[in-house]
Amino acid sequence: RMSVYVDKARHPFKGYIMCHMTADSLSELHEMADKLKVKRDYFQAPPKASFPHYDIPEPRRALAISYGALEVDNRTCLHYAARLGLEWAVNESDTLRLKRYQKTLNRTAIYALD
Repeated sequence: RMSVYVDKARHPFKGYIMCHMTADSLSELHEMADKLKVKRDYFQAPPKASFPHYDIPEPRRALAISYGALEVDNRTCLHYAARLGLEWAVNESDTLRLKRYQKTLNRTAIYALD
């Protein structure tokens, strides 16, 4: 099973309609971003963003799905973003966010696909 997720968000940004892309691991997230030709500079993580993710435009969203990414609702995406956040927080030694991500995971576990 592919472990990259795109949500159904539709946020206008500089003439594009954007959504969020997250994954089960940072390596899988960056690998999909590379396949989609999304610059690593567009990776968002704290403190710039609440959770590690990429914002991608609709055409790349469709391409990600064609590569096997799963379309999920916003709450499910939040669950996987929090899980990815655990990996990020461990790598960054950010114990405060580690606790926050764990709380979010507990709250959103009902939405998990696995």
